[in-house]
Amino acid sequence: MVSQQRILEKLTVLKEQLKEEGLDGLIITDNIDQFYILGFYFYPGETVLLLHEGGLVCFTRQLYEAPLKEKFPFVQIVGLDKERAAAAVAQAARLGLKRVGFDAEKENYITGSLFKASGFVETGSHISLLRQVKDEAEIAVLRDSCRIAYETYEYIKPLIKTGMSEFEVAAEMEKFMRIKGASATSFLTIIAFGENTANPHHETSHRKLKDNEAVLMDFGCIYNGYCSDITRGWWHGDKEPEEYTKIWHIVDKARQSGIAAERPGVAAQKVDATARGLIAAAGYGDYFTHRLGHGVGMEIHEEPCNDQTTTAILKKGNVITVEPGIYLPGKFGVRLEDTTVITDTGADILTRK
Repeated sequence: MVSQQRILEKLTVLKEQLKEEGLDGLIITDNIDQFYILGFYFYPGETVLLLHEGGLVCFTRQLYEAPLKEKFPFVQIVGLDKERAAAAVAQAARLGLKRVGFDAEKENYITGSLFKASGFVETGSHISLLRQVKDEAEIAVLRDSCRIAYETYEYIKPLIKTGMSEFEVAAEMEKFMRIKGASATSFLTIIAFGENTANPHHETSHRKLKDNEAVLMDFGCIYNGYCSDITRGWWHGDKEPEEYTKIWHIVDKARQSGIAAERPGVAAQKVDATARGLIAAAGYGDYFTHRLGHGVGMEIHEEPCNDQTTTAILKKGNVITVEPGIYLPGKFGVRLEDTTVITDTGADILTRK
């Protein structure tokens, strides 16, 4: 659980952001944002938070009321099993709040319409901005999450045999991650054999592994609320084609160059261009069909991203993937991915022991 001091620090920063935007209140309905603030996981649609200068009001299911009052004595807890958004609107009126913001990008149509009709203001995602820069405690958890993912790769690689299905491999990996303490996978585990490795977002299937073909696995876990993400690929068998060897080393060099380009103050677009340029110079530019990387945190895809259109400038504490790939349709593909954290002077790979 997030300490009371850390919660209050986050709320103080949020209040300062609200003042800068001329707001005297903020509605928070996204359950991941709520988890970031309080360190307590609500399921989607269960809770509405109202932040104002005087404190934080939590409208949630009645079954949470007693435990939350004990955990968060500094938060006003209101137990309601329905109409929680309407209750938040009424509370804002009672408090005399004049300009309450809500994150329109994360709001559903019905609740967003209610907030707009009540005079609330569509605003940017203040909490998403905070979540982009991880503190030391968050980085420590992310490091553990990524370590579990890496250990899973080390565990599963020697166990993979001809005749195993993609589903069988995924199941064994997910069991291992659970035993190591993961609560879930970060996303649907991708295991690809043969020609399936040429599909960047292949859906794991009953397809069985044959002798002498490519293997690709893209996976991660959620540990203490934080995601990990790693991709590895190799040739299964002793007759590795020259072209597979060639593209594997190009992709690995692109991965290393992308990580080497990451540091505070560097444009994320430049990081993408560094790795992408290397692949293009090798003659495979048309076969690298996605962005170089994305932010990772409480969700598997967060900002900032290493891509061709972003305006983001990397900051210390950003956690971001570098995952170049080359995909030859009908033949095979290679993607190699690490999750990294931006440090004072560069980037540190988290997906390792």
